[in-house]
Amino acid sequence: MPELPTGYEHDPNFSRGLAKVDLSEFGPVTHGKVRDICTLDDDRLIIATTDRVSAFDRIVGTIPGKGEVLNTLSAYWFEQTAGIIPNHVLAVPHPNVLIARRAETTLLVEVIVRRFMAKSSTSTSVYDNYIGKGRRTIYGIEFPDGLAANQELPMGTIITPTTKAEEGHDLELTDEAAEHLVGEETWATVKQAALDLFERGRGVYGASGLLFVDTKYEFGRDKDGKLMLIDEVHTPDSSRLWLAATYDERFQSGQNPETFDKELLRRWLKENGFTGEGDVPQIPDAVVRQMANAYKVPYQMLTGHELPPTDVSPDEIKRSIRAAL
Repeated sequence: MPELPTGYEHDPNFSRGLAKVDLSEFGPVTHGKVRDICTLDDDRLIIATTDRVSAFDRIVGTIPGKGEVLNTLSAYWFEQTAGIIPNHVLAVPHPNVLIARRAETTLLVEVIVRRFMAKSSTSTSVYDNYIGKGRRTIYGIEFPDGLAANQELPMGTIITPTTKAEEGHDLELTDEAAEHLVGEETWATVKQAALDLFERGRGVYGASGLLFVDTKYEFGRDKDGKLMLIDEVHTPDSSRLWLAATYDERFQSGQNPETFDKELLRRWLKENGFTGEGDVPQIPDAVVRQMANAYKVPYQMLTGHELPPTDVSPDEIKRSIRAAL
């Protein structure tokens, strides 16, 4: 799991936004790419979503307001999809904080659902394997010749599972390999849930003027062994979202779609020589502002409201957590 770089407090890339939340007074703490997670007791977690942003398996900086968008959007989607599969949400005491049921175990498979062959530089993307490596059998799925970057897949929605790596890159899995890892019955349930979740997201985002391109789901089991949706759902970090109104014109002219996700940052980093190794280049203010706007737009289009300004100081977050507990 990538860590905050040593001396991040003095790094300009971390000078904008909430880089870390100290939850240690509540219990043992672990730190993910974006979230600081406290084990409150045997049943509950406190999950604080920071403004950290990762790319190429490195934490590269902070985007102000990003954590609030991710947590608020996830809370919205967890509520909207609770009828499809149970999830881990217990309470949302603060725009950056979720209190969740603790997963006793986490499935060893990340479930990626795709509708388009999005142009992407990640090693697990269909695009990189199809265009960059010239493969036609990817994730055990046969792809026809002649597909173009950002094209809607002719076979419709597909599931492309990967391993859930603690370190390094996730690895491509076939349907059979994923089933072997989690069991036949569990994999069948997870696949159906993922397709139903994706269709719900595609419909709701579509009605708001956004194309729901692809997304990632994570699943776990609670202490009673019940399957549940965990982590985040349908956010700009876990999903690709494109503006529907300009997609056709831009696709026909060979332009990238107008996008509202962190692919903007990945592209900038790659154009400036960073793909995970060496020092992270200093991210310009203009790119940070563009990223901050990209995270907020889906929420605004979905709800018709702007996110209210929020004080996200660690002390205020702690007060909210205390009140909720």
